[in-house]
Amino acid sequence: MNLTPTLLALCIIALISGCASNKDDVFIDNAKTEYEAAKRLVNTDNFNVASDRLGKFSSNYPYSKLTVPAELLRIYAAYKGNEYVLSETLSSTFIDRHPKHDNVDYAKYMLAMSYYKQRSSAEKDITMFKSSIVAFTRLLKEHPQSAYAKKGEDRLQSLHNALGKHELTIGKYYFDRNRFVASTNRFQEVVRLYQTTPSIEEALYYLSASYSKMGLKADARQTAKLLRHNHPDSSWSSKVKEHL
Repeated sequence: MNLTPTLLALCIIALISGCASNKDDVFIDNAKTEYEAAKRLVNTDNFNVASDRLGKFSSNYPYSKLTVPAELLRIYAAYKGNEYVLSETLSSTFIDRHPKHDNVDYAKYMLAMSYYKQRSSAEKDITMFKSSIVAFTRLLKEHPQSAYAKKGEDRLQSLHNALGKHELTIGKYYFDRNRFVASTNRFQEVVRLYQTTPSIEEALYYLSASYSKMGLKADARQTAKLLRHNHPDSSWSSKVKEHL
């Protein structure tokens, strides 16, 4: 049977369309297969292997509807695999790329947790403490109703507790060596930044004592009164009477 040029062209178009459709189906199937394989690796605690495989997903399937879920899954895999620098980078990148995504609060939480996991003792370096505080504060400010808000609040309080204790320890170090200007500055920092921490009562006591040692009797009395008013049942309130 002879085909007219028009009919031949239509047949070719149909053939090409069919091939393209088949390629699309294969592409979708491959992306789903890769994603499901990565999920199985995560579910079996093979986090580092999963993270490596997911690292190739975006480049292999940039237009797949699973690309964004794969980015989120890789953040989790990297974090659970103790690759905190990587999870920090991935979280930050996700936030920049998808600022309005429904799960951006998760990325912000994981960014804060990545900083949190990288911290050492406050006596050695407080850089990651501060980075984590900034990240948790951002999460709570921008997503107060997030499912991660309560966890964020708890972590934030623990960070404040650690830094409050850090400032108190340094202040007492200076106080014991009669460096009362330096100790006053540290105790004032606790009062200014860490009022909700367990260190506040002791910091107020030593701040009053530092003022007293420097001959600033009015400031010593005012601080002592503040301590007794805000923390009447504290053991530090009974000790501060000498500075009233």
